[in-house]
Amino acid sequence: MRLKPEQLRARLNQGALAPVYLVSGDEPLQLMEAADAIRQRARAQGFAEREVLDVQRGFDWNELAHAGASLSLFSERRIIDLRLGGTSPGKEGGQALTDFCARQSGDTLLLVTMDKLDSKQQQARWFKALDGAGVVIQIWPVEPGQLPAWIARRMQRHGKRMDADAAELIALRVEGNLMAACQEVDKLALLVDSPTVSLAEVARAVTDSTRYDVFDMLDASLAGNGGRVSIMVRGLRQEGAEPLAVFGACMYELRRLCAMTVAAAAGVPHDRILAEYRIWNQHAPAVRAALGRISAARSARFLREAAHVDRVLKGVIRLDPWFVLEGFLLRIAGIGIESPLAIIRTR
Repeated sequence: MRLKPEQLRARLNQGALAPVYLVSGDEPLQLMEAADAIRQRARAQGFAEREVLDVQRGFDWNELAHAGASLSLFSERRIIDLRLGGTSPGKEGGQALTDFCARQSGDTLLLVTMDKLDSKQQQARWFKALDGAGVVIQIWPVEPGQLPAWIARRMQRHGKRMDADAAELIALRVEGNLMAACQEVDKLALLVDSPTVSLAEVARAVTDSTRYDVFDMLDASLAGNGGRVSIMVRGLRQEGAEPLAVFGACMYELRRLCAMTVAAAAGVPHDRILAEYRIWNQHAPAVRAALGRISAARSARFLREAAHVDRVLKGVIRLDPWFVLEGFLLRIAGIGIESPLAIIRTR
């Protein structure tokens, strides 16, 4: 039987466990959690003992047969936790797995974890034996476009909702790293008392700032207040904020601004644009000011420059990240200072 990772928990709660589970994939968080869910359910059903077999070079596959045949010392039921990792069973291991499936008993549960299966492995006799005897869960990476929804579902485990734009900001920050996304969600679930986690709360949390709010800084930039931008950027730096996290919030707003300037250029009234993009009251004056002075072409240029700023913040271009970030926000504010990146781009 084949299951998707998101189907596993519901299947485990339906009743009796399968005698064999194979969990494979290259995404460590999902693989670990799927295996943990199986172990936890097995313990709840009386599989109190667990024997771990780590398959490495020179592994004796007779150990699998011995583990399946030997009597438990402390329990009538046991889990055999077979960890293949990136190792293929080979001819000997394949036969051992096939034989194990043929003589399975209700007192032993075999859990096999391994890296992503290739097409050749899925045609092997040992794989078909595992598939026929139990459940196969193949873990696939979460695509970038699916990550915000994955983050929102993760927050639901804590009994809270997360606004879509808040989930998008976390997705932008973690760049596909599910472990980092999980940590952000767990942290926010503890920090936020309200039942819904908003964009503003995410921005405050990821910048780790108490005195300087990243959205206030963005409002200052959009409103054209260069002096306040400089004060707040330097304040965030002194407080130890992470420039890449600050930039993540900036990028989210800049992409929205770019879309709003396109709508404004097409003649859509500003009030309608603000309503469509859910601009809250205290944020509205700054966005109105930006729409009044930043054209669609100019906002598109800011987006292109942002790609170079991103490379600085990630260490690809060796410049002071805070200096570059401050200059970028000042140019959005309308302060005509030259970007140090302009020199690099013309080389």
